[in-house]
Amino acid sequence: MAHEHDSPSILAPAPPVEVGVRRAILAGALVISIAGALGTAFLPYLLVEHPVLLLVGSSDFRNIALVAPQVNLPTVLVVAIPRRILAMLVTHGLGALYGRSLLGWSARRLPRLSRLLAWIERLFARFGRALLVLWPTYTICVLAGATRTPLRRFVPWMALGQLVHVFFSFYVGGAFSSLTDRLVAALSRHLWESTAVCVAAVATQQVVALIRRRRLARRHRDAEGAAPP
Repeated sequence: MAHEHDSPSILAPAPPVEVGVRRAILAGALVISIAGALGTAFLPYLLVEHPVLLLVGSSDFRNIALVAPQVNLPTVLVVAIPRRILAMLVTHGLGALYGRSLLGWSARRLPRLSRLLAWIERLFARFGRALLVLWPTYTICVLAGATRTPLRRFVPWMALGQLVHVFFSFYVGGAFSSLTDRLVAALSRHLWESTAVCVAAVATQQVVALIRRRRLARRHRDAEGAAPP
């Protein structure tokens, strides 16, 4: 976010985060994850009946583009920008909590990866502001958190990036409104069947993701236990 020396290395040990801040980050992550999962699970129903609630669940590119033909731009801005900013702040916090440990563990297991991570870190240190505006993704926010980029530098550029993202997504959705209208009409004819399929798919994905997270956490603990003191 300005220069590389302004932020600690993502491969260096991270200073501890206060307990209260840690709890707030984890609580925010839980709420956002649940909201996003519910929004995806009930996407057909929400898109047809309550498109604004679909944005509350998740204001990603897909959802903004889908609701663009049904919801006016001011409403989308009022709902989507705060939703995305909150999600990116939580992601920054998760990067601060776990980013370095996970990246360091990966680098120890795959030595070549450490060189790639160092290159990414230099790229972020040099072009962090531009990346936050032009590529306002969770990946960039994790890097910002892992390098402990101060919020006073992170928030303004991240917020500008979310504004650009929402405008772009909305106008792309408007350009393809004829396709979206046909999709909404098809979902309306099979609303409950399509919703049931989405619910089942999201439930399955969540179970698989939980199993993978537990395996990764177990491997991480084993690697930490095997590391020399």
